[in-house]
Amino acid sequence: MALSSLGLFVQTVGAGLLALIFLYLSRSGGNRVLNAAGYGWLFLFLALSSLLLSYEIAIPFANLPYEYFKLLYFVSIIVAADRMEHESSLGRPLRTTALVGLVVSFGIVALTRTGSLFFAVHMAVAGIAWFIITVLIFRSRAGGLGKTFSGILAAITTLLQMTYVVFFAVSASNNEQVFPFLSYTGFYDLFLQMLFGIGLIIWAMEDTERRLTTVHARAVDDTQRSKRRAQIDPLTEAYNRFFLDDLRPTLAREPAGGSIVLIDVDGLKTINDKEGHEEGDKAIWTVAAAVKKLIRGDDYLIRWGGDEFLVVLPGMDQEVAKKRFYMLPSKIEEVRQSQRSAARAYKKFVAASVGVTPFSSRVPLDMAIETADRVMYERKKALKQMRGEPLQRGSGGPARETPTGTQQTRRTWDKTSS
Repeated sequence: MALSSLGLFVQTVGAGLLALIFLYLSRSGGNRVLNAAGYGWLFLFLALSSLLLSYEIAIPFANLPYEYFKLLYFVSIIVAADRMEHESSLGRPLRTTALVGLVVSFGIVALTRTGSLFFAVHMAVAGIAWFIITVLIFRSRAGGLGKTFSGILAAITTLLQMTYVVFFAVSASNNEQVFPFLSYTGFYDLFLQMLFGIGLIIWAMEDTERRLTTVHARAVDDTQRSKRRAQIDPLTEAYNRFFLDDLRPTLAREPAGGSIVLIDVDGLKTINDKEGHEEGDKAIWTVAAAVKKLIRGDDYLIRWGGDEFLVVLPGMDQEVAKKRFYMLPSKIEEVRQSQRSAARAYKKFVAASVGVTPFSSRVPLDMAIETADRVMYERKKALKQMRGEPLQRGSGGPARETPTGTQQTRRTWDKTSS
């Protein structure tokens, strides 16, 4: 009897410590599994305390508080196991058990009184509860060591409870026959409860890590998508100037260099003035769609200005780039005539001037862009002179000076007659 009382005292203290640990870990809206388990061990502490008190004070129905709090304990642990998979409520099951459990507890105690028969029935209830807990844990889609460890401990606890049932039933049928095995029940239970609690803590840590990883992945994905949206021109779905800042380090590491193509939509101001900006947008879109037919998957099309596009062709020789963009007029015509792009394409004739120049470790990107801009301007000038159209400069000012820096690559002449 002394050994049994000692085991009960040790189990009571252990349950109290587990309750404090789990309620502390789940404070301020923390892990819901640990929160439910913490309340469970609090009810177990109250149950075991009442049982210890009944050893000191002989009162009728002394096992009633023990059975009542144990039912609340079982419900809390079942909810904890279910919370591995679902956002289960703890308050509603506890409120129901608080009412129904009082009747059930009174019925069990009234029918069995005290002694081995009471504990045989009680352990049968515990075995059923732990079987439910085992099933809920293994049915959870959550993986990891914590789930497996908790599930194994719950299964072992189920088997141990059923073993208790057999021994107590035999004891009850044999005039309270004493089995030394039953004197250690408090130690067995505490050992399994501690291990089960460790399993839940491991599971909670793994679940928290999974959630943080998921949140981080979503945050990174949202950031990348937001960044991509910020770098995409909504009209042409080409990159915008901001993208070039991110692209520079990649191009600087390109061992073979490549080619830069600067493209200007001819006569856009005239289209905007005479036909409206909607038609001007269609002309821009048409040229962009045509350029996309000429570039490779690892090339970059950047809307450089209102009517200008910058194409970066990593690893492509200048002569190859020139030959490729000789086909731009035919590709523009192809887009104009396509039925698939009928709603977005500009229906009238539209042309574009092109400047091609190489870039490499010896010819920095900014210098290549400036050179392409000059080449493109000279081609535009030559075409206008060939057609007998004057190329006017802003306010009749002097000839354009060579710009410096990426933010000065836009032309400064007036395009009122372009």
